[in-house]
Amino acid sequence: MSDQPMLWAEDRSIYYKAPKQMTRRSDPATSLLAAASVDLTKGQKVVMAAFRVRNSMTDDELIAQVVALGLKLSPSGCRSRRKELVELGILRDSGVKEKTQSKRLTTVWEVVQ
Repeated sequence: MSDQPMLWAEDRSIYYKAPKQMTRRSDPATSLLAAASVDLTKGQKVVMAAFRVRNSMTDDELIAQVVALGLKLSPSGCRSRRKELVELGILRDSGVKEKTQSKRLTTVWEVVQ
């Protein structure tokens, strides 16, 4: 568990992890997102490049999009970097579920607006 405090967005529907104390609890959600985007890792930038092409997708679709863009990140790396971006409050669960090829439900992730 991280020692960074969790901060709520104005609408309190999602939370943001304060990156390196660059924000205050009273800051609007846009400030928190800007702070979170400052220090993205190379892998996180690859995932965000895929989400710039498609605003929402499942992990399987994310992996396919990364491959289609010719970017290099393993399937497990895509999922791990996506999870980190969710924790930073840059991506979130859209509330939509889709079936995988194996007929299991999976989450559709989306960029926080």
